[in-house]
Amino acid sequence: MRSMEFSGRNIDEAIFHGLNEMGLTIDEVDTEIVQKESKGLFGIGAKNAIVRLTEREVPVVPDFEAERAAAHEHKSERPKRENDRPKRDGERRERNDRKPRSDRREGGERREKQPAAPAFAYSEELAKENDAAIFLSDLLKNMKIEATVEAAETEDGLRLNIVSATDGLLIGRRGETLDALQYIVSLYMNKDRKENGYRRVSVDTEGYRARREETLRRLARKNAAQVARTGRSVAMEPMNPYERRVLHSALQGFKGVTTHSEGEEPNRRVIITPDR
Repeated sequence: MRSMEFSGRNIDEAIFHGLNEMGLTIDEVDTEIVQKESKGLFGIGAKNAIVRLTEREVPVVPDFEAERAAAHEHKSERPKRENDRPKRDGERRERNDRKPRSDRREGGERREKQPAAPAFAYSEELAKENDAAIFLSDLLKNMKIEATVEAAETEDGLRLNIVSATDGLLIGRRGETLDALQYIVSLYMNKDRKENGYRRVSVDTEGYRARREETLRRLARKNAAQVARTGRSVAMEPMNPYERRVLHSALQGFKGVTTHSEGEEPNRRVIITPDR
């Protein structure tokens, strides 16, 4: 189990550096603040923030494929008999035509290959003509962050993408900073839209939203398989409404479990329960 310390100008930057170095997501580590940042007096005695990231233990799942491969290797090492013969081309072709094991069922459901994250046609030109994108760009300038804003029109609404070298600071802990920016831009864009209806806006940077959604789906399927196996409910960590919708959607049709939300904001969470 790895445990490493990382530093940055603030806690978010230190965590971001650590996740990049360890190749993990925020859900896969435990975070401990070793030292908070300090500006010092007139820049004298300034200190960086230091955090310790510890990789969480993952339950060991039997590797049946490895066991099968080992058994096959052991079998292949036996003394060659006279009636042993090489496989003919037809037999090899038949074996190669078999479907891979990835199509087998997992947790009662057929495991399908996950679709790639959608690629949106972001454009700087469109952002320069869009009020919400201009507002976000000005907001970032006031935050002293050098960044470029891109925009894309989709069926789900307006999508804004921030291109910056400090994307870790923009994301924040579990996307909290990015969610706050999205909320502010949404308020601005919908302030005079009572008659025309609410319009949804999404703010992203460096594909964080797609990566976070995939992490949540993977975590949801893992916990759902545990619930179906043990018959005991599992409470997920508190999440915002958008991330809770991702969990509910990921487990729709998952055999043997149901989901619902409990608690009050901001501590409302998804509960995975066995389907009685």
